[in-house]
Amino acid sequence: WEGGIREPFYIKAPGIAQPGAVCDTPVIGTDFYPTILALAGLPARPGQHVDGVSLVPLLEGASLAPRDLFWHYPHYGNQGGEPSTIIRSGDWKLIHYWEDGRDELYQIAQDVGEQRDRAAEEADIRAALRKKLDAWVKETGAKLPELSPSYDAALAKREKETMCAKRLPQYEKQHAKFLSADFEPNATWWDSVRD
Repeated sequence: WEGGIREPFYIKAPGIAQPGAVCDTPVIGTDFYPTILALAGLPARPGQHVDGVSLVPLLEGASLAPRDLFWHYPHYGNQGGEPSTIIRSGDWKLIHYWEDGRDELYQIAQDVGEQRDRAAEEADIRAALRKKLDAWVKETGAKLPELSPSYDAALAKREKETMCAKRLPQYEKQHAKFLSADFEPNATWWDSVRD
């Protein structure tokens, strides 16, 4: 479940960061704007980047105060994504699914592949993280999914079965090729159209 969340990135900041420095502090995309402002010598604009912090201290070899990170995905995706909200707090990650209300809990430091859902055995941790997640959703006014008046439960069940049985395995097989040493995209990058 870390696709799109656990992603490496580079920042080039001559005169600030040590060349070749590596940092494993979890950060989030909302940190980019306050970082760019700081690198440009401009004042912070907290009204515009309420969720982000400047990463300049990390570039300078210092640290950031520990904080929880949140992701909100209140819709379905074309590759099987379900409406969900996620909190990463330290080594723990809670995923709340809005469709059926279930929670999944992973200790990602020991289970980076998120193969072992610990929600049942770590009920206290699950409850504490869910409380933080619910407070964040309320505080931010995050949009929540709503049931469509044209919802068809039988159709939704068939679509989910098709996604799990056919599409997801196809996507996984296709995406595994991207990691091979000899991978080269086709001439149009997956048949995209150029103007």
